[in-house]
Amino acid sequence: MVGTRSSPDRTILIVVGALYAAQGVSFGLVTEALPTLLRAGGMSLETVALVPLTMLPWMIKFLWAPLVDNRGGSRWGRRRGWILPTQAVLVAALLGVAVLPFDGTGAPLLLGLLLLGCLAACTQDIATDGLAAERLGRPKMALANTLQVGGMMAGVLVGGAGMMILSDVLGASVALMVMAGGIALTMLPVLSWREPPPDPAVSRPTARLRTFFRSRSGWALGAIALLFANGHAASGALSRLLLVDHDWPLARIGAVVGTGNSLAVILGTVLAGPLLRRTGAVGASLGGVLLTMTGPALWLAGLLAFPDLPTGLVILATLGGGVGQGVASVAVFTLAFRFAHDGAQAGTDMTMVQCLHGLGGMGMTSLATALVAQGGYAWGFAVALAAAGLTLAVVIATRRVCEPERFRANAARLPLKQGSCP
Repeated sequence: MVGTRSSPDRTILIVVGALYAAQGVSFGLVTEALPTLLRAGGMSLETVALVPLTMLPWMIKFLWAPLVDNRGGSRWGRRRGWILPTQAVLVAALLGVAVLPFDGTGAPLLLGLLLLGCLAACTQDIATDGLAAERLGRPKMALANTLQVGGMMAGVLVGGAGMMILSDVLGASVALMVMAGGIALTMLPVLSWREPPPDPAVSRPTARLRTFFRSRSGWALGAIALLFANGHAASGALSRLLLVDHDWPLARIGAVVGTGNSLAVILGTVLAGPLLRRTGAVGASLGGVLLTMTGPALWLAGLLAFPDLPTGLVILATLGGGVGQGVASVAVFTLAFRFAHDGAQAGTDMTMVQCLHGLGGMGMTSLATALVAQGGYAWGFAVALAAAGLTLAVVIATRRVCEPERFRANAARLPLKQGSCP
């Protein structure tokens, strides 16, 4: 058995770390590897363009998050009752894709399987977030978010770049089977863990979407989630387009910007823990967002100062923005986990934060790209920089609501109680 009564937090960390890594692998497969491999196999661009649309369940998963919170298997446990079946469906969907031809002849079935796999993965994510928020004490939440962000990014590297490299060696179908097998292995910690039964003496309120916004904390957290990643998301998307227009080879863009950003975000998640302990989640959020501003600032400076973008500047912009995003993500989602932990609908609350986070990044990226089309890249990076500045203002304005324990402790010049803040 993975865990014992003496180490419940460690057991949950192993479980959620494995599940977040599995989500990252599936995310990397759908967003990075499979469109490239399907095109290489002869699938038309019109069909390849439909592959990212299979990620739609991740954008609208808040619609069924209350169902996941309100219903759970009595045999396997409230959270395990969702995690195990959805993980199995994800593996089965990927194995189904692996046996289909990549030339487009089975495109409708392939797209349907990818849609089913994404539906399973994002539903598993709702249950995993709820499990972590409910079962982990506050002192462990920063570490849980490091596992969440770092595990996801590591999984994206494996499912994206790793899948493409493995496909060159084994072929796309066999490589996809290997990826599905790796995701299946992440079920072992879940199978080994026994979820404690709910306390029959404690009644659990029905989860509802509107409950999230019934408190000032929910509104504040929602605003931060909607804004905090916008500058980095827009800057990252524009940087790839800019480098294409500067005649950078795709392989070089992938190595410097794609892989560099992923590794930088992972480094940021590692640095976030010590920063959280020193400054609290709000302080770390501010520090992370400030650091992300180096990305659009350097891209903008490079456009204005150099006819050709120096490689060193590209690397610095990528690393600065990525590390800042890693720190900010861990800090903001630590606030979210604490909010969910203190409420009665952990999965729904976390899902609302994640969907707002994704919606904000998608909207700002579209806006910045449209501005580039009208006025040039400088306008796009300037808007990305302004979006990060707006985030700073919102975090500062809502700091007392988001982290009231630390504010009261600082005001009284008293040490924080153990576990009151990350």
